[in-house]
Amino acid sequence: MEKHMAAPEPTRPARRIHNTRITMTDKMIVLADLGRVKAFRVTHDMLTSKPQIELVYDCEFLESHTRLVDKVTDYAGRFGSPGMPGASISEAHNMRGEAERRLIRMVAEKICDLVRGQRYWYLAAGEGINARLVDHLDPDARATLVKNIPSDLVKIPKQQILDHFMTAVA
Repeated sequence: MEKHMAAPEPTRPARRIHNTRITMTDKMIVLADLGRVKAFRVTHDMLTSKPQIELVYDCEFLESHTRLVDKVTDYAGRFGSPGMPGASISEAHNMRGEAERRLIRMVAEKICDLVRGQRYWYLAAGEGINARLVDHLDPDARATLVKNIPSDLVKIPKQQILDHFMTAVA
């Protein structure tokens, strides 16, 4: 007597869980100073449940590294202050201030481009430029900014960045 057993119907395809890395990439950390912008994507590894960061953008503005004397090399026609040849101190100060304002606008524009479409993002910028930088951000970028740290973290090692944002990222 032979019994014919019907093959079981497949309910769903088999999944390989042990090699699958499930990540959540809706958060970004942006570090900025007057000469550089770095962006890191925050990912959550479901296997280890630890947040990790991955560098997705690093831009250095060459204008921030030029000296004022390199920009103004022609001494002919420059105005002197009383008793001193060449440019007055106030002119050099105005040029430094204008260069700083231009760099802040450039950094803010770059940040707005990077965070466009992000649900959440975090910012760390030096204390001296932080408030002015946030003022130059688009309203949409400001609305999605979750945490703002007035500290220059651009040059710290990648492994230490999350420590500064841990309460907001976790």
